[in-house]
Amino acid sequence: MLRKIFLGGPLLSKGLLRSIATISSILYALLYLKAGSFLPEFVFRDSDKIQSQIGGSSTYQNTSFDAVAKFYSSLGQTGTTIFVVLIGAVLIFTMVGYSKRLGALMVNMFLLAPCVFFNLFVASKDTLVVLIALLLVAAAQRWSAWKVAMVAAILYVGYATTVRTYFLLILAVAVAAWLFRAASLRGRMIIALILLIGLFALPSQAYYALLHPRDMAVDYLVAGSPFGARTGFYNLLPPESFASFCADYLYAVMKLHVPVLFFPGPKELVMTCLMGIILVAIFRRTPGSSSDKAGTIEILACLVIGHMAVSMLFEPDLGSYTRHLTSVVVFAAWRLSTLFPERVRQPTFHGAGAVAIKQAARNQSA
Repeated sequence: MLRKIFLGGPLLSKGLLRSIATISSILYALLYLKAGSFLPEFVFRDSDKIQSQIGGSSTYQNTSFDAVAKFYSSLGQTGTTIFVVLIGAVLIFTMVGYSKRLGALMVNMFLLAPCVFFNLFVASKDTLVVLIALLLVAAAQRWSAWKVAMVAAILYVGYATTVRTYFLLILAVAVAAWLFRAASLRGRMIIALILLIGLFALPSQAYYALLHPRDMAVDYLVAGSPFGARTGFYNLLPPESFASFCADYLYAVMKLHVPVLFFPGPKELVMTCLMGIILVAIFRRTPGSSSDKAGTIEILACLVIGHMAVSMLFEPDLGSYTRHLTSVVVFAAWRLSTLFPERVRQPTFHGAGAVAIKQAARNQSA
């Protein structure tokens, strides 16, 4: 069904796509300047913490908010505005550029909207992740897979050491996912077995350290914000054993990817569709895997898997998970365009033309 939608509608010229991207970017820039007057309060939750640090507060001293606040403070208010809007405009042009038909444009805009809403109307930590994603896409379009892998390692390690330590875990999961997808059936079975044995051998304190942050985050949301508490959820079982870890993790997978089953409503239905598109883009086999860019696209897809796998350990509510995952949605959009390439129809000849072609084929075979 997604393929039918993606390849549906009329072909769009490059000029029309550039016009759509330009108008969208201008509209986005205007909305950014007025974001405080119409966006809900929860969008500014992390941004307000960063702004408080810029203003001289010590509440979040030596935390990731403090590190990001120092960066934005160095840009100044005007510089920060230009910085964020420029990232948003580049993302819009990139996502629109992956569209060949009207259907593809609709799908890409659907993927783009939550990323802009959550990450590009405020100067936040995830704004920097969007920038990292765009830099990797730019590198992937020009360089070989190994160079892209090195750039990804440098950017993720740099971000982990300065802002979010768990990006090291995202990178590790991405490497494991790449090895698994590149391995034979026997190799995949061995990797899966090693993973299960490794998880089973962890001490109970490790399960608690991995999953308990979700419970603490939900407690914080319940006490301080009614927005996140609406779709917030605790672990199903106390994360103290291998069995409870697996149960809690599978519970989070269902809650975060099929939320309409747990919170029936229009927002949850839209999020379920969004997650469905991302999952298809990342996990469906790519046709023509021998293409020059197949390796680089796979690397970016594995990074998305890393983000998903790690975020599901601690994300406490649907909005937070959507915000973090859509910061790298450009990876999924690029792979989606390779899953459903625009097919070039071969010309059909009739009458004398067909006879001449058949005769030429006979002469060549003779």
